[in-house]
Amino acid sequence: MISEKTQKTPVSNDQLQKPDFFGLMTSFISALPGRSQEILKKRFGLIADHGETLEKIGQDYKITRERVRQIITDAVKNISKKTDEKEFKEAENWLVFTIEKNHGIIKVKEIIEKLGSNDFRERNFLKLFAQCSKKVSEVFEKGTLERTWVLSKDIVNSVKKVNLEAKDVLEKAKKPLDDSEILKKIQERITEMNEGQILNFLSALIEIKKNVFGKWGMIHWDEINPKGTREKIYLILKETKKPLHFTQIAVLIDKYKLGKKKAHPQTVHNELIKDERFVLIGRGIYALRQWGYEEGTIKDVLKNILEKSEKPLHKNEIIAEVLKIRKVKKTTVMINLNNETIFEKKEDLYSIRK
Repeated sequence: MISEKTQKTPVSNDQLQKPDFFGLMTSFISALPGRSQEILKKRFGLIADHGETLEKIGQDYKITRERVRQIITDAVKNISKKTDEKEFKEAENWLVFTIEKNHGIIKVKEIIEKLGSNDFRERNFLKLFAQCSKKVSEVFEKGTLERTWVLSKDIVNSVKKVNLEAKDVLEKAKKPLDDSEILKKIQERITEMNEGQILNFLSALIEIKKNVFGKWGMIHWDEINPKGTREKIYLILKETKKPLHFTQIAVLIDKYKLGKKKAHPQTVHNELIKDERFVLIGRGIYALRQWGYEEGTIKDVLKNILEKSEKPLHKNEIIAEVLKIRKVKKTTVMINLNNETIFEKKEDLYSIRK
């Protein structure tokens, strides 16, 4: 839904000081009738860290939810009459300028973070302030746009255009793309937008997200939003681009905050064993099968290398080939290579015994 408000020219002063929304809105609210103050505080989470429903508030005051809605609407209108006051304008300038720096659109949770306050009341007072501002509109469209604040509803059409093209780009790529990759492809289609606009518009979308490695993709992709341990393991290995010990994988799952709970190395190990995408290539060290690694003992690897070779190979050549697909010591390779029942040695050259 979109609540349209009048847009005015934003300020351009990059040195604006963050306002005290708590103190400012407290003074405005205190001028309201007592019951209106209480209902407004309950609804916007100015007493507790979350707002209450219209139904719950109505039950508390023995009035209908529609009456609660009307009281809140009237209270916001009364505060909105203060928009010409100096204190309100100064606070509004900070809000408008912050949104303008983001090309006219910003996620509500992002601007809350920019406020830099851990006090839930300060954060919720900012949300109420935005409701009272005549320069800021709130936008939310289920399945398309996150809850955002904009300076003009016209920008929504541009965001939707980016959404449409980005989805098509990603579906054709069939893999996550970094900033430069997705920007290049989108700008080939939408030439009138700059990089900053596109990235800000992408960040406001619901179906398209950036993973912890900075790559864009569809929210339902495992590489963007990995839910299970196996998906998290796959993402870690693919992005680090090298084999890892299962304990290292567990550490990286925690480092990149891929799960709410701490990753247990043994759980990670169990999932690595069960999934065919992963191959054991050393003691506790796993790689992705898609990298060309194959299962089997060192003896199996040696046999495979020599069978594919059209001629006997020197031990150094064999060791080099083994180390491309296994994380083992050279001595381990030689111990297996010196198995005379399987391998034959002639003048430092090895072949499979016939």
